[in-house]
Order: sequence, then C-alpha cells, then structure tokens
Amino acid sequence: MKNKNQKPANRNEKNPLPSENETQIVQLLLKCGLFLQRAMNQVCQRFGLKQQQFSVLNEIVLHGPISQKDLGEKLLFEKSNVSKIVNILSEKKWIRVVVAPHDGRLTLLSETPEGIAVWKKCMQAFHESSSKFISVLSEYEAVNVIKLLKKLQKAFKRK
Repeated sequence: MKNKNQKPANRNEKNPLPSENETQIVQLLLKCGLFLQRAMNQVCQRFGLKQQQFSVLNEIVLHGPISQKDLGEKLLFEKSNVSKIVNILSEKKWIRVVVAPHDGRLTLLSETPEGIAVWKKCMQAFHESSSKFISVLSEYEAVNVIKLLKKLQKAFKRK
C-alpha cells in the first residue's frame, strides 16, 4: 500500500506525470507570461492598440516589408486574425499595404511615419513598465535568460 505522503514517481521511471522541475518551469513561465501580457495590454490601451495589433506593428517596423503570410507564421497568428489586424492598422494609417514589385500577386506590409511614431511611444512606455521587473536581473542573468528562452522557443517550434 502507498504512503499518503509519498510523492508520485519521477518521470524517469516511465511515469506519465511531469517532474517537479517541469511543472515548476511551466507554471513560472505561464505566470511571467501573464504578468507581461497584463503590462503590455495596459501600455497598448494608452495608444489605442490591442496587444496583437502592437505585435503586428512591431514586427512590421522591425522586419518589414513583410507579407501577411510570413507575418502570421512569425507571430503564430491565424490568417484571419492577421487580415483583421492589417485592416485596422491600415485604416489608422499606421501601416501601408503595397503590391510586391517582384510579384503582383503578393502584397507587402510596411510602416508609415505615423505608425513609427506610435510604435516609438508605445515602446518607450513599455520600456518604462518592463524595466521595473527586468531590472532585478544582472546583465549576466539577463543574457542567460535570453539564451534559455531561445532554447525553449526552438523546442516549441520543433513540436
């Protein structure tokens, strides 16, 4: 008979339950993600944006011109969501949609001066918000967190 206080067997024993480390990593990442999401939502709302809209604008400013298809793949957004967001940002004149010079069937998204201005203000506000919690890390720790998160991101992409 099992002892009530006995912890479940470790994953190495072919138990389908996650290890304590795995559980803790996932829970902490989820909590950190929620904190970041809340902070980002508050910042975005001040500039008339939703978080996904800012993500699209950010990607276009940093990596544009870019096709809607590539944008959706990079951000892991559904095609229909990308289309809606592109329409909203285009109506606000923060991005422009142009036909690709090399392929008339392809449209490319690029930023406008107005879009860059909003992006800069939003980035500054987000920096002010995020620096409060990022500042608890030393430079060495920050570099290692980035390396570890990139490693996890690669693992997610392989799945």
